[in-house]
Amino acid sequence: MKKSTVIILLTFLLIGGTAQAQFKKPLQSASSRVNTSEAKYNIGLVGGITSTYWVHFGGTNTKYNAPFNFGIVGGLSVERMLNRSTSVSLEGYYAMRKTQLNYEVLNFPTDLNVNEDFYRQFDADFQEVDGQAIVTHYFSTSNLRPYIFGGVRVSVPLSGKMYWQKLKIEEYGSENQHYSDKDIVRDTVEFNAQNTRQFNAGLVAGVGLMYKLNVGNYYLLLKADISAHGAVINSFTPEEIAGESQNVVGAAYIDPYLLGMRFNTDFTAKITLMFPLKKQLQGACIRWGEYD
Repeated sequence: MKKSTVIILLTFLLIGGTAQAQFKKPLQSASSRVNTSEAKYNIGLVGGITSTYWVHFGGTNTKYNAPFNFGIVGGLSVERMLNRSTSVSLEGYYAMRKTQLNYEVLNFPTDLNVNEDFYRQFDADFQEVDGQAIVTHYFSTSNLRPYIFGGVRVSVPLSGKMYWQKLKIEEYGSENQHYSDKDIVRDTVEFNAQNTRQFNAGLVAGVGLMYKLNVGNYYLLLKADISAHGAVINSFTPEEIAGESQNVVGAAYIDPYLLGMRFNTDFTAKITLMFPLKKQLQGACIRWGEYD
């Protein structure tokens, strides 16, 4: 009996000592649990501003100005983390774009032995849908992560208008140079398949900074970046190039002969709020794991 009593006492002492040692360990907080693993899939809301330019190559090398014109972009992004530093994304945007070209035509013959100077301006105001496939590389695994990204974009114009105007220049080159209020020619046409390609593709690249924000049992990702895009397909249509377009001919029209090939480009600054697809931690009955 004494031997068995000693064994029972030793057993209780061992169990008590083990339990005491376990309770001395610090409890893991909800936020630290979140930090132990990150979701493989993130879905985000995107918003920003964009400045659009139509760059021309070839033609008669006509000198033109292209002032800043800003529009807005918005859409969705779905990101798949391949590892802690690399991801692939599919992004879709709705973009409102504006662009302008203006240039001067000097000594243009208007009559026998009569040459005049003119100012020409072209404006485009249109909407399009952009789809992108992007690869991103993050340079850190901390809460603040700089990154670079690049990929391909497909663009489809939806609707819009093109505006042309021609104004006569009075006393060109003098301090009194101004545009005449008379002899103004204006034309307005809708975007259509004869004056802009209905599909384009290009390359996009940029840099950014991501911040990881822990929120209770969850976390959010806030990304801010800037990027440049350049199309690789001439956006002048075959009808325009051949001079057969019926809907864009006007006295102020900027002819493809003058400007050669036209490529759509833009610069964009955007902010993305990413929501990781993870299960929520629920009080004492915590469910571990992720949706991945």
